[in-house]
Parts: sequence; structure tokens; C-alpha cells
Amino acid sequence: MRSLMLRLAGFTGAPILSALAPFIILPVMSRIVGPDGWANFSAGQSIGILGMVGVLFGWGIVGPVRVARAVTAQERAVILHESIRSRLLTALIAVPAAALATYLVSGPSYRLESVAVAVAMTIGGFTPAWFCIGQGNPRGLMVYDAMPKLAASLIALPIVAFSGQVMWYPVLLLALTVPAFAVHARRTAHGEALGDAEPRALRSVLRGLVPTATIDATGNAYGSTAVPIATAGLPPGDASSFASADRAYRIAIMAVIAVGNSFQAWVLDPEAHDVRHRHRLAIASHVALGAVGGLGIALLGPALTGLVFGASVAAQPLPSALFGVAFFFLSTTTPLIRNILIPAHRYRIVFAATVSAAVIGIVTMVLGSAMGSASIVALGVAASEATSFAVLVLPARRSYAQVIERPPAATPDPTS
Repeated sequence: MRSLMLRLAGFTGAPILSALAPFIILPVMSRIVGPDGWANFSAGQSIGILGMVGVLFGWGIVGPVRVARAVTAQERAVILHESIRSRLLTALIAVPAAALATYLVSGPSYRLESVAVAVAMTIGGFTPAWFCIGQGNPRGLMVYDAMPKLAASLIALPIVAFSGQVMWYPVLLLALTVPAFAVHARRTAHGEALGDAEPRALRSVLRGLVPTATIDATGNAYGSTAVPIATAGLPPGDASSFASADRAYRIAIMAVIAVGNSFQAWVLDPEAHDVRHRHRLAIASHVALGAVGGLGIALLGPALTGLVFGASVAAQPLPSALFGVAFFFLSTTTPLIRNILIPAHRYRIVFAATVSAAVIGIVTMVLGSAMGSASIVALGVAASEATSFAVLVLPARRSYAQVIERPPAATPDPTS
């Protein structure tokens, strides 16, 4: 339990700082760019998240599991080396795709700045955060992921405020995060760390990542497209209000990520003797977080977004309530996927859940955008997360029973 508390403290601090980083500067930027530019800027961020998923190509899902089960530092170095090579290739596709998509979706107001943000966030796919999570290393997560993002926001804040040039933010984000990623890679996966180990061929690595990459991409298809869909169909004022509600939701998700990161390596520890207790504690914590956080988004979303981003782009009550529902189901589903189904290689059922959620969510969002209703677009977000939970809960229960009988240490490498 002491180990878990230390992990929780460390893995909570880093994601909170990552969430705090854009939160520091976004209030200034929302007032500079105005309602029209705020919708475009938010669309660039959402597309950048999709681009980052493309660069990661499944490493964010399977990577922590592999690292958590690695016995030696050399094994972990090989995993990181394989991931860097594969991400260099996927970035060649994801970066220009994110830039083009943002350019096409955005209106004329601050279009270039929105494209720059999308590119900067896409390159964030080189983050070693997933590696630090699997390693159970909150300090690494803080140093190589959270602190560079926080520094970029703190430095950009006075520059943007006084100059009115929002381009400084994506420029500084790239200037501070990319060197941090490179330093981590050099210290962890250099030649001496690899020793005489032979990383797998790039084609083999990519082939092994296809199942989790497909799951990740499909999940983010409904998780990160709400703002671009709203921006494309709603009036600028309504789209900006919706973007504020979505931004509050995305910041709150950092709490789910923090709790999930804290539990994953602890629950999957191959030397754990209290597996049943660890799984139950992780699930109970996520359900409680979902209930409290969802209620907070529903009740406080409109007032807080008005205070932080400005009254002209404040979230409306009904979309905020629907985002609260989405938050509950997202939090509740997280341990089922990360701690039970993915380690048990239940890729097909997870993929089926994400496809079902994507179809229901995106169809509802597009319908809402065509009808000019921000509430229906938000309903699509809530419906997608509820669908994912409904599809996964029974298979996760069955897999959980098998996990108790056969500890995770007995399962093979997920990508071998």
C-alpha cells in the first residue's frame, strides 16, 4: 500500500502539471483570438491529439504493459529503441496529415497558428511518458514530459500576453519538449544500454503494433473529433462555447490518466501476491473518480469556463452535463481496458467496443453539427463512452476471473 501511495502521489503530480501547462496560457489565448479564433485553435489541438496517436501507433497502449513486464534494463532499452524507430516512420505521415486536416477544417481566423499547434502536439507522440508509466518512474514522467510542457506555457504566457502573437506557444512547446524527448532516448536506449541485444526489424515491430494501434486510433476517432466536427458545422459562437466545455472535459481527463498510470504498473507487477485486491482497488478508485469528476463537470463547467476562458465562450449547462456523463463512463472503463483486457490480449473485444463507440458517437456528433445543436454533439461524446463500457464490462469480468486464476506474469509478450 505504501508503494501504491508513492506511485499515486508521483503519477498524479506529473499529469496535473501536464494539464496545468495549457491551462495557464489558454485563458490568455482565448481572449486574444476571440470566439472565431478560439474554435479554430481548439480544433487544431484536437487534431494534434489525433496526430500524436498516429505517431505513437499503439505504443501508448501496449508499451506500458511490455515495460512493466520487462525484467532487465536491457529489455526496456530494446523496447524503447524499437518504439523510436517506428515512431520516426509514423511521424512522416502523421505530421503533414495533421497540418493539412487543421488547415482544411479551420476558418481564416488564426488558421496558421492553429496548424502550428496541431503540428507541435503531433510531434508530442515522441513523449517517453508511456515508458515511464510502465517503468513505474514518476520522476521520469515529471522531468521528460510534464516539466517541458509547463515551462513552455510559463515562458509563452508573458510573451503572448504582451505581443498578442499566439504563435509563440507552439514554437516554445516544440523548442522545449523535443530536446527533453531526445535526452531521455539517449540516456535509456543508447548503444551501451542495448548491449548485444538485437532489436526486431522495423516491419516486425509495426506488424505487432497493428492491433493496439487500430484500437487507439479508433478510440480517438470519437474521443478527439468532437471539436473539429462542431467547428465545421456550428456557428462560431456556439462552436467556441462547445470548445470550452470540451476543454474542461479534457483537463479533467488528466485525473483519469493520473489514477490509471498510478495503478497500472502496480496492478500488473509480476511479483504481486494480492492480485485480486489490487484489481478491485483500481476499479473502485476509477468508479469513484468518475462519479465525483462527472458531477463536477456538470455542475461547475459553465461557471468555471466563463471565469477562465471568458463569458463570451463559456460552456452551456446541457453540454457540460453530457460531458460529465462521458467522464463517468470513461473513468469506469479505463481499468477494464488497461489492467485486464489488454494484458489478457483481448484485442478483438476492445477493438469491437471502440468501433461500436466510434460509429454511434461520430454519427450522433455529425448529426448534431448538421442540426446546429451543440447539445447533440455533446450527446455523441457521452453515447460513445457509454457504448464502450456496455460492450466491455462482461468480457472484462470473465477475463478478470481468469487473471485471478493465472497471474499476468504467465502471459507472453503482447507484441511477440
